Amino acid sequence: MNTIPQSIPLHYETHLTGEENSEWILFVHGAGGSTRTWRKQTESFSGKHNLLVIDLPGHSKSSVATLNQKHYDFEWIGNKIWEVVDLLNISRVHIVAVSLGSIIGMQMHHSRPHHVSSMVFAGPIVALNTKLRILAKTGLTLAKFIGFQNFYAVTAKLTLPRKNHKKSRQIFVRESKFISDFEYKKWTAMYGKTLDDTLSKLFHHNPNVSLYMLVGAQDHLFIQPAKAYAEKFANVTIEIIERCGHLVSLEKAEIFNQKCLSFLESLKR
Repeated sequence: MNTIPQSIPLHYETHLTGEENSEWILFVHGAGGSTRTWRKQTESFSGKHNLLVIDLPGHSKSSVATLNQKHYDFEWIGNKIWEVVDLLNISRVHIVAVSLGSIIGMQMHHSRPHHVSSMVFAGPIVALNTKLRILAKTGLTLAKFIGFQNFYAVTAKLTLPRKNHKKSRQIFVRESKFISDFEYKKWTAMYGKTLDDTLSKLFHHNPNVSLYMLVGAQDHLFIQPAKAYAEKFANVTIEIIERCGHLVSLEKAEIFNQKCLSFLESLKR
């Protein structure tokens, strides 16, 4: 039987400005997403920066790259993304991430801080409240009974419960249908066993780069931990987006794009 070598990179797309000294932005989607969930950002950001957009392990076109990997952890996932950055000979990146992607982005910074210029997190997951902690620890068992696709749909509904969240919720549920049960098991197992410890390790200290967080005012599960984190450290800034849920980069794409680009421009001054 043929095996898939571990050297196969994650699926990625690049959008280049054509200018030699353009800075790079790396986009990291959340659980269930794909390169397609950044479409509104690539359209808006193209021509201003070089863009690198990646499918996470087991997601969309990256599924073949991680077929032989039996277990995931955040450090391994971050290193797998760094492989692509190295493959393209990129020395430094600005990391733009959404939801669970914020944990991966922070892990990447933790592993290689001197290769990260700044970070922008939309709806970051900084810590778990009691409701999420219970869901994370029971997720694998629940998914075995109701099916992994159904479990993801239930989680999406809990995270994005309002009528104005419907479109962004549908996009992530639609993209999640490209993920196999085998991949769901690997990701869900990671939530239950190590997520609390990972969050404590990564968000316990002050990052040595500017971190800008955009959080929806209706992000009922994650807004309070994000606020508490921003209050601790001077180089962590938070902005609350009104009438918006968890997936700021989708639900309020124009506002997110404008504020993100303004933040990146401010770093040059």
